[in-house]
Amino acid sequence: MNVVIPKPITIAPGSGRVLKSVGVTNKLTSAQTGGAYSLFEVEFEPESGNSLHVHRYEDEIVYVLRGEVEIRLATQRLHAVKGGVAYLPKNIPHALYNPLKTPLKVLVTAIPGGLEYYFDALEAALANGPVDEEAHNKMSLSYGIEWLE
Repeated sequence: MNVVIPKPITIAPGSGRVLKSVGVTNKLTSAQTGGAYSLFEVEFEPESGNSLHVHRYEDEIVYVLRGEVEIRLATQRLHAVKGGVAYLPKNIPHALYNPLKTPLKVLVTAIPGGLEYYFDALEAALANGPVDEEAHNKMSLSYGIEWLE
């Protein structure tokens, strides 16, 4: 077994691997953290978000850098404002939404690492044009993500 020993690293502001089509910037990858976690920024346009979904492999910690996030769960809604944190355990359906008329930026830690591979695959697929719902769902499932709506 090939074990990667993580090394200290700094990431400058505004840097990281930008995945423009999916609105994600990979800041730290699982390769850089020995698989412990991955860290990425996500930006949502005003009054936009993602659909209800569930992660089977990762817990997520969402830190609000700018704006406000509304998190829809099965039977409740959570809110976090700039400087606030939300913990989203794996296997809990959730959707993130920006309720404001200004952009939202969050820093997400996925534990363990690996979620960045999904974003990389989606970015690569989108480079070839739109991805239909069936193809997106199939790709997502291979990374332990199930879209529920």
